[in-house]
Amino acid sequence: MEEESQDDYKSMGEDDQSRYREPEDETQESNAAMEVESVGDHSSTEDWEIRSDNMPLMDDDDSNNPNSNVWVYTKHLQTPGAFQQVCLGQWAPNDLEESNGVDGPRKLAHTDVVLGKVSLHNRGSYISLCRFTEYEADYPSGSWKVIHEQPVFGNIKDLKSVSIDFEEEEHDLKQDTDISCYNKTPRMGYLPKLASKSLLVATSDNGFLTFLAFHYDSGKQSPEDRGHFYAVKKLDISEPGHALSEMGAKIAVDPTHNVLAVSGLQGHVKLFFLRKTKRSSFDPVEMVSSVEIKGTIIALDFLYVDSNAMLVTAILGVLYFNKVSGKYYISTFHIGPSHLDHTPPIYVGTSGIGSNRLLSVLLLKGLPDLPYCLVYVDEESITYVTTEQLTAPNGSTTINHTHHKPLKLIKNVARATRTTTDDTDEPEDTYPLISACATPLRSKTLDGQQKLYLGSDTSDFFRININGHNNTMHFELNTGERSIGRVMEVIGGSRARVHQELEQDPQAALYTDYLIYSSEHGSGSVLGVKEEEEGSIGVFAISELSNDAPVLDFCADEPAFPGRDSLLVCSGMKSEGCIKRVRSGVFVESSGSSGKQLFVGATGVWSVKSKWTDTFDSFLVVSFIQSTKLMRVSDQGEFEDISHQCGLELSQATIAAGRLIDGAIFQVHRSGVVVVCPGTGDKYEWEPSNGVLASASWAKEGTLVLGQITSIGSYLFVIELARNSGNSNTKAKPKAESASYSFKIISFETMVAEPTTIYCWNEWNTVPHATEPDGSSTEVLCCVGTLEPAIFVFRIKDVTIEEVYTESLAQGRGGVAVPHSISVLMNGEGHQRVLVGLRNGSVIVYEWNELDHPGQSPFNSWTTRRIMTLPRLFNLGIMPVKFASSVEPLLSKTLILSDKIWQVSFDNEFEVQPILFDNEVSEACAFECKDPEYTTKPEFVCIVDHQDLQLVSLEGKRKYDSQNLPLGHTPRRLFEITSEGLLLAASVGDGFPFAESILQLIDPARVSMEPGSERQHVVAELLIKQGEGVFCLAEWKLPSKVLICVGTGIFSPTGAAASAASPRTGRLIILTIKHSKSQGYELVEEWAMDMSLPVFAISPFLDTKILVSNGPMLKLFALSSSGNSLVEKASARERWPIVQISSQGAMIVTGSRGESINFYEYEAGNGLHSFDKLKFFKSARSARQVSDCLAISPELAVGVDLSGSIFGVGYTPGVVDHQYSLVDQFSFNVGEIVNRIRLAKLWLDDGRSLSGVPFLGRSVVEGTTLPAPVLTRPPSFASLLRPFILIPWSPFQNSESSNSNDDEQHPSSSQPFTDIATMRTAASSPKRPHPSSQALIGYSVVGSIIGFWRLDPQLYDILKALQQVMTTYYETRPVLGAGHGAYRRSQPTKAFHTIDGDLIDRFLGLEHVVQIEVVDRAIRLEGMVEEWIRNSDINNGSGCVGGGGDGLAAALEREFKTTICNDGPPTGKRCVKRANICRSIYLNEKARPMRGDYRALGRTYNLDVDVGCPEGDDAGEEPHWEQEVDRGPVDIFHVPCKAIYILCSVLLYLRNLDWHQ
Repeated sequence: MEEESQDDYKSMGEDDQSRYREPEDETQESNAAMEVESVGDHSSTEDWEIRSDNMPLMDDDDSNNPNSNVWVYTKHLQTPGAFQQVCLGQWAPNDLEESNGVDGPRKLAHTDVVLGKVSLHNRGSYISLCRFTEYEADYPSGSWKVIHEQPVFGNIKDLKSVSIDFEEEEHDLKQDTDISCYNKTPRMGYLPKLASKSLLVATSDNGFLTFLAFHYDSGKQSPEDRGHFYAVKKLDISEPGHALSEMGAKIAVDPTHNVLAVSGLQGHVKLFFLRKTKRSSFDPVEMVSSVEIKGTIIALDFLYVDSNAMLVTAILGVLYFNKVSGKYYISTFHIGPSHLDHTPPIYVGTSGIGSNRLLSVLLLKGLPDLPYCLVYVDEESITYVTTEQLTAPNGSTTINHTHHKPLKLIKNVARATRTTTDDTDEPEDTYPLISACATPLRSKTLDGQQKLYLGSDTSDFFRININGHNNTMHFELNTGERSIGRVMEVIGGSRARVHQELEQDPQAALYTDYLIYSSEHGSGSVLGVKEEEEGSIGVFAISELSNDAPVLDFCADEPAFPGRDSLLVCSGMKSEGCIKRVRSGVFVESSGSSGKQLFVGATGVWSVKSKWTDTFDSFLVVSFIQSTKLMRVSDQGEFEDISHQCGLELSQATIAAGRLIDGAIFQVHRSGVVVVCPGTGDKYEWEPSNGVLASASWAKEGTLVLGQITSIGSYLFVIELARNSGNSNTKAKPKAESASYSFKIISFETMVAEPTTIYCWNEWNTVPHATEPDGSSTEVLCCVGTLEPAIFVFRIKDVTIEEVYTESLAQGRGGVAVPHSISVLMNGEGHQRVLVGLRNGSVIVYEWNELDHPGQSPFNSWTTRRIMTLPRLFNLGIMPVKFASSVEPLLSKTLILSDKIWQVSFDNEFEVQPILFDNEVSEACAFECKDPEYTTKPEFVCIVDHQDLQLVSLEGKRKYDSQNLPLGHTPRRLFEITSEGLLLAASVGDGFPFAESILQLIDPARVSMEPGSERQHVVAELLIKQGEGVFCLAEWKLPSKVLICVGTGIFSPTGAAASAASPRTGRLIILTIKHSKSQGYELVEEWAMDMSLPVFAISPFLDTKILVSNGPMLKLFALSSSGNSLVEKASARERWPIVQISSQGAMIVTGSRGESINFYEYEAGNGLHSFDKLKFFKSARSARQVSDCLAISPELAVGVDLSGSIFGVGYTPGVVDHQYSLVDQFSFNVGEIVNRIRLAKLWLDDGRSLSGVPFLGRSVVEGTTLPAPVLTRPPSFASLLRPFILIPWSPFQNSESSNSNDDEQHPSSSQPFTDIATMRTAASSPKRPHPSSQALIGYSVVGSIIGFWRLDPQLYDILKALQQVMTTYYETRPVLGAGHGAYRRSQPTKAFHTIDGDLIDRFLGLEHVVQIEVVDRAIRLEGMVEEWIRNSDINNGSGCVGGGGDGLAAALEREFKTTICNDGPPTGKRCVKRANICRSIYLNEKARPMRGDYRALGRTYNLDVDVGCPEGDDAGEEPHWEQEVDRGPVDIFHVPCKAIYILCSVLLYLRNLDWHQ
C-alpha cells in the first residue's frame, strides 16, 4: 500500500509569485515546480497516489468483527437519471454505429454529450457519455444513445469540456501503440493517438482540478468494456471537502479554450492559462493567476470576443452578491495577451444591479453571436448588457457596462388573462422562475442577432430574440408538460448549414436547434426547436431522458411466472407525480388500435407474399372460430377485405395458410385444402377420403404436409399440386398460366397418435423452395408433434417419407407435455434449435444435431445417437404456446404467444425475453411492410385482445424501462394489496398552508396509452383530513377478512394554520375495499383511532395482531371481540420516534432516527395471570438515523440510514459476548440516500428461470421407450460454478418478511436452515443452499436501483483481495473523489464485509496483460482461488450439481483443452511444445515471466532458438513460435491463467445479476 503524501499541498497565492505543485508519482518524482509567470516543459508523472485516505475499501475492519457472518456483493442496477452538467465534444470514434438499420433516415451530424449525473448532496458521481445524431427529415428528428457510463466514486462539483492543441511528436505514437498494449490507453501525463480529441476538466471533493481523457476500444466484445475515462493530469487547487471558500465549485471555459476559470462559492477566481502540449508528456497549464471577488459567487461565464481582437483574448463575467451592500453585481475581467511569458494584463469592469425592489438574480450568460455582450436573468425579467471595447488601455483602465431595458417574462396563463400593462399590481405568480438558459451554437456569419432559450420550473419555455443593432429584445413562449431543471444546453442544430443554404436558396427552410434539459423531479428530454415562417417556434420531443427522482417509496411485484417482474415506484412531484412500473424486456412500438372490431374471435393469422422474391407481404389470411377472411395490403399499409372475391372456403376455420407457389394462396381447413390464384381466378381443391385434417405445414414449392384424424387411426399425408399434362410426376410450373393443375398424394405415413402440430424446414438450405440442378426436389425435414405426447422427425425426399427420429415428451414425474406448436431457429453459424410449445404454457428447447444422410451411414444409426439433445424447459405461462408464423424458414428470432408475448432469439446465445406489451396477443405472424421507414425493424401483425389488429415493430431490448401511471399528485407512500392485486398510493396535493392527502387505489392492469384514458387505472380515491399526512400503509390479513391500515400524523387539527413544524398527534385508520360490478372499487373507512403521537410505522404480527409505532412507543394491538376496534396488548418505549417495524417469527425489529436498530422478543401471556410482553432483547451499538429496516431472519436485520449507508446487524445464537448488543454484520455507503429496501422472493426450484431448466423427458427408439440422459456432453465450468457464488438471504423454511403477507413469498425448502453463519441444518450436517440470486433491493431518492446479494465467504476473501488492488491500481482506481475508502465509508464505521461491484466489474474490461499484473499484485489471490475450487468440489460431494459427473477442477481442465488447444491433439514437435507451454501457464505450474524478459522466458519454458529476444525493427514485439501444421502462433502473455479465467467467470455471472431471479 502506497503511503499518503502530505507534502504535495501548498496553497497557491493570489499574486504573480504564487506557485503550485503537481501530485507526485511513487516511482518517479518530479522536482519541477510550475511558477505563475512561466512553466518549463517537464515530463508528467506516470502514476499518482491521491493524498487523502485512499485505503482499500476493506482493511482491518473485517477482523474487528469476528462474529460477523454476512458477506455482501453490491452494485448499481440503474444509475441516477437526473444530471447537473452537460459537456459537448468528440470522445467516441466517428464511425461508431448509430443504429442497427441500414436503410434508415440519412444522418446529418452527431454530437457527443457527457452528462454529470446527480448523486448524494445533489452533486454528480457518474459520468455518462452519450451520442446525439441528427436525421434528415421534414421535422426535427434524431436519436439518443448511451455509449458509456462510469462511476467516479466521488462527488463531482463541476464538469466542463476543453480542447487542447497538441505539438508535433518526435516519434510516431502509433508505433508505440502497436508495440505495447500499455500505450493504447491514456495514463497520467500520456495521451495516445487513439484517445479522445476532447477532454473533460472536473473538480470534485478531492481538491484537485482533473483532466480526463476517454479511450474507446471497439475490439471489446461487451459494450460495458469498450470505453473508459482516465485521469491524465491533476492539479492541486484546494483542500478536500465542500467548504464555501475552497476552489472547485464552478468552472468556466473560454470559447477559444485558452483559459479556464475556477472558483469557490466565495472569495476569488483562479485563472488557468492553457497552452499547446505533447501527447507523450501531457502538461497543458502554462500559468495560473487569480482575481478577487468581494461576495458570494452566483455564476460565471466567458463572453465572446471578435476573432481579430488584439487587445483582449478573453473576457470573464462574474455574477455575485455582496452581503454588506445587499446588492448583486456583475464584474467583467478583460484578459489581454501575454508577452514574454509574463502574466497577461487584466482590466476590470463592475456594475451593480439595482431596482425598486430587491430581486434575486439567477443566471448569467455570454452571447456567442454578440461579442462583448451578456445577459442576466432575475425573478421577473431578462436584461441585456453590453461591455465597453478596449481601445488604448493603461494600468488604470476600467470597463464600462451598459444595462439595456429589461424584458419582462410572463407565464403563459398570466399572459392570457392579463388586462393591464401596469406591473405594480400584478400577482406574485405572474412571472415564472427561470431555472436554465442556453444559447445556440455560434453562427459562422455574425449578423447582430442572437437567440437564446430559457426554461422554467413551471414548464414555460421561452425563445428570446435579441437585436444587437438597436439593443431590443422580444420573446416567443411555448408551454410544455414538464418543468425544466437547472441544466439546459443546445447540443446540435443546422443554423450554420442553413445560413449557407440561404445564400443559394432564399426559400430554404429556417433553422432548427436541438436542446437537452434536465428536471429535478421528473424526466428530462431532448427537444427539437424549429423556426416557423411566421416567426413562431415549433417544439418537438425527440427523446425522453428517464428520471425517476424523487423516489420516496417502492414495492416489488414478482408473480409466479417469469417475465412479469416489475418495480412499482413513487416518482415525480406535483402534476408529474406518478407510479412508475419499471420492467426489463423488449420494447415495442405499436401502430395503435385499428378502430374497427373486424377481428373479434380471431383464431389464426398468416401473412402471404404474391411471389417468393417479394420484399413485402401482399395478403393477410385471418381465421375465426367458424369462418375465414382474406385481406389485401395496400401500398399505404392499409387492409382491404377481399374475402368474397377470393375463392377461399370462408365458412370454415383455417388451420394453415400461406403461399403455395408464386401467385397461389393455399388454405387448409378441417375438411380439405383450397388453392386460389388471385391474379387469374383459378381455384384447386382437395378433400381427404375420410376423417378430418388436424394440422398442416408448407414443405416446399407446391407441397404440403397434412395431419389427418380418422375413426381407424391417424395419418401423415404429403400432397403436391401437379400439372395435368401426360406425366403425372411432372411438377406444376407456376409460370405457365394456361396449364391445368390438380393435387396428388405423393406419400403417407401411419401415425401412432393424433398429430397436433407440424413444422417443415430444410436442414441445409435456407431457401427450401429452390430445386437442385438435376430437377429433383430438395430434401425436407418434417417435425410432427402428437398427442402421445412425442415429437417425430421425418425426412421427405422425392416421393418417400421416412421416420428418422422420435423424442418422447412424457416426463418422469407423470407430467403431460402435449406439443401445441413447433418452430426452428438458426443462428449465423448454422446451429439450430428446435422449439416445442406445449399446451401447459411451457416451451422445450432442443439442440439440433445434424442428420446422417444416405451414403454417410445407415438409416438405423438413429438407434445409437440422439438428434435432439440438451432439452431445456421454460415455464412461461398457463395458456397453450404458439409461435408467430412466418414465410421465412429458419429465422433467428420469433415470437412466443401464451398468456403473455415473448421474443425468443438465437443470434449468438439462445435468449427468451419478455415483450413490454400489456395487451393480450392471441395470434401473430411475421409481416413485412411496403413502407421503407419500417424495413429496418422486425415487424409482426398481432391480434390484440381477441378483437383488434395491430402492426407491432420490435425496438430492441431495454433494461428498466418505465411505464407511467399518472396520479396528478405527489406520491409519498405505496403498498401492494396482494389479496386484491391492487396498489394503494398515498399522495399529496398542492393545498396551502397544508397539502391535502389522498389515498388512491390503482389497478395496474387497467393502464392504457390511449388518449383520454390517462387515469383510468385509478379505480377509487379517499380524501384524508386537511393538514393530515400519511406516513405508512399496511395490509392486515385476518382469517375472516382483510383490513387496510393507514398511519397518519396531524400537523394542524383545524387545517387552517400551522400549529407545529412537525406533526403532534396522529390517527390509525382502518379501511376495507368493497367492489361490485356496477360501482367498481370503493375505499371504505371502517373506524379510526386517535393517537397521542404520529403513527410512523405499522406491521402485521403473527396471525391476528398488529404492531404500531406511536412516536417513540411500540404498541401491540389485537382486534376486539366486536371487530370494530383495537385492544392494546403490550407496549415498549424508546427515546426516539420509531420509523419502521419488521418481524420474523416472534422476533421484532424496530428502526429509529436516533437509536439505530433494536430487537424485541414477544412473550405471549395466558390472559389470566400473565399478559403479552414486548421484551427488549438487543440493540445496535452505533447510533444511526434509520430510514428503513428489514428483518431478514430472527438473527439478522438490514437497515438504511439518511447518510446513504446500508448496514446489517445481528447476533449468533449461543454466543454470550455483547449480551445486549447486536454485532455489526456489514456496512457500506452507496453514495445515495435510500429510503426503502425490499427483499426479492426466493424461488428455490428455479422454475421462473429464463435460462431454462433441464427437461426430464425420454427418447423413443424403434417403438421402445428407453431412458436417455438429459445431457449428452459434460456441463460447462460456468454452470458448475454458479451454485458456489451466492447464498440466499432467506434460508428458512416458510420464511417471509412481515412487511408482506404474500403466501408465495418464499416457497418452503426441503429442510430448514437454522444458523445463518455456517448455513448448516439442525442436524449440523453440511448442506449447500440451493443456487439462488435472491437480491435485497434498494431504490434511492435520486432514482438509482441498487442490488445486494449474499456472497459465499471464501469467494468474498478472493474478491476482497482483488478489490484491495483495484482501489489503488491506475487502470481501475477512481478517477475523481477523495478515494474509494473515503467515498464508501459508512458512518460511524468504515465499510466492511462488502464487495463494491461497481469497482471490480472493471476487471472484465482490462487488457489481459493488465489483468495479470492486477492478479500478481493481490496477495495470495491465486492460492485462494485454487483452495476455493478444491473446497467447492469437496462440498459438492461427487463434484456435480445434482450428483454424478465430474467437478469444477475437471471442468477447468476440459475447457482448457477446448479454448487453448482448440479441442484437438497437437501434432509435431513444436506444436506439442506449444501445448505444454500453454498448459503450464494456464495451470500456473511455472511462474509467468516478466513482460519483455524473453531470455528468462526461454529458460523457464525450455524454448528453441526460434523463440528469442527480438532485435532491431522487431524490438518490443511479442515472441512467437513458427509451428508446423496449421496451428497459429501463440502469445504467452495472452494465454489465460486459471485464476484469471475463474475470476472472469465469476465476475461475468455477477455482472448479469438482476434484482429478480
